[in-house]
Amino acid sequence: MPLIQIHLAEGRTEKQKKDLMTGMTDLAEKVIGAPRDSIRVWINEFPDTDYMASGELLKDKRARLKKEKS
Repeated sequence: MPLIQIHLAEGRTEKQKKDLMTGMTDLAEKVIGAPRDSIRVWINEFPDTDYMASGELLKDKRARLKKEKS
């Protein structure tokens, strides 16, 4: 039974998350031949204040990128 856990910062739509989980299910079925009814996929979301890369909070990075676009 494949167990696929996805960690994402909050901010995706319900449709995006459903499409991602469907895609992961399809991929596991295709690549490893897992029976579809045995595949489990779930998403753990966290706030953008709880993730940092290269010393920059995701919240700050998103704000910076938005400012740079305008």
